[in-house]
This record gives sequence, structure tokens and C-alpha cells, in this order.
Amino acid sequence: ADDLETAVRDADIITSATMSTEPLIKGAWLQPGQHLDLIGAYRPDMREVDDTALTRARVFVDSLDTTVEHIGELKIPIAQGVLSASDIVADYYDLGAFTRQSEDEITLFKNGGGAHLDLMTSRYILDRWRAHR
Repeated sequence: ADDLETAVRDADIITSATMSTEPLIKGAWLQPGQHLDLIGAYRPDMREVDDTALTRARVFVDSLDTTVEHIGELKIPIAQGVLSASDIVADYYDLGAFTRQSEDEITLFKNGGGAHLDLMTSRYILDRWRAHR
């Protein structure tokens, strides 16, 4: 996209996979019903969205253990009192909580990465493959 703000405002699903240390996506740009997937910015000094995006969204993560105290996207706003760890709704270990509360809700998923995701994905593929043999 030539204009990030316009692209974000017009999208239903926004995926960001950057190495940014400064937020690129502004919460003011978000629209009701959008979903953000944040799969970049994996270090403690990195961020892809601003504080407003985090506070406007219902936040989910892949693993509480590998994101809250390790990933800048969450670690920085938690340290600054913008967000608390209890504001994070769920991680992959509580899949039942991964639901929308309304059509207008903004949801945000932060992927911290790690080998556990490769294992979970491999297991899923293996189970599906065995079921269709």
C-alpha cells in the first residue's frame, strides 16, 4: 500500500510483520470489527502498534509466558502502566476464549513466536493427515 493509514482504515484484517522499534499502526486508524495480527517486532525494544491500538482492542497472544515479559509490544506498555497483563484475554492454551464479544469489537493477536508454535502447527497437520488417510 502506498498509504499505510488508508490501507489500515480500509482493511478487515491487518497483518504486520516488521522489524520496527517504533509503532507504525495507530489506534486512531482502527475501525470497528477489524482484526490485527502482529507477527513481527519480537524483541523487547520493538513495537508495531501504538498504545491506543492496544487499549482499543481485545488482546490475545500465542503464549503468555513468551510475550508479556519478553516482547516490547506488550512489555513496554505494561511497564508504563498503559496496559496490564490481566488485560490480555487469552493465549493458545485457552482457545475457548478466542471469540468475539461483538461484531464491532477490535481484536488484536500478538505472536511472540517460538518452537512451541511449530510443534502445535505440526501436530495439527499430522492429525488432519491421519484423519484423511
